[in-house]
Amino acid sequence: MTGFSEDSTQRIGPDLPPAEGAGPVPVEPPSEPGGRPAAPGALGRIQAFVNTIDLEGGVDELDDSAALRAWLAANDLPGADAYVTRDDLSRALAVREALREILAGNAGHGIDPLAIATLDAIAAATPLTVRFALDGRAALAPQGGGVDAALGRLLADVVASGLEGSWARLKVCRNEACRWAFYDGSKNRSGAWCTMAVCGNRMKGRRHRRRVTAAAQKARDLNV
Repeated sequence: MTGFSEDSTQRIGPDLPPAEGAGPVPVEPPSEPGGRPAAPGALGRIQAFVNTIDLEGGVDELDDSAALRAWLAANDLPGADAYVTRDDLSRALAVREALREILAGNAGHGIDPLAIATLDAIAAATPLTVRFALDGRAALAPQGGGVDAALGRLLADVVASGLEGSWARLKVCRNEACRWAFYDGSKNRSGAWCTMAVCGNRMKGRRHRRRVTAAAQKARDLNV
């Protein structure tokens, strides 16, 4: 189900104002399973955002408002110096899981309409405008500030990577227990697992056991 779960709402901490004089808190990016390279450019920031939770391990980097503010600062996003509320954190977690659902679509799965509605709502709340850099290049930028502007910047990253042609290569692992976001660098874009050595072999083993069980059951039925 797209969005944040009851468990994640229980992890939301109190509303926290920005600490005076405090600089950005470094947040170490997660290592990529199997030695895969991280996604390039703006796509890498989306990958890092989706992977702020390890679904199998149950570890969530964004477990309270302060952690969200630190992550925004470490990833050069708006909102790091803003008053981050419980509602801000709730919206960020919902957008994270909506993006994960969209990445499942890149892997060939159906997309929950709720994920589309979640992202459309954020896009409507934080309009994007065209801005020109000093070198003349144009890019989408969010209006306003705070956490909504950070989420708008992530949506602008989605648009930018789509125009670059790299968006379809960002997927989530086919293992439903994992769903880690990975960059598929294969020539034919056929990657399905965050790492074949772990999730790929694990899922192949499960399919093999199901086939063996089904064959054994069929043999028993014939002998009845």
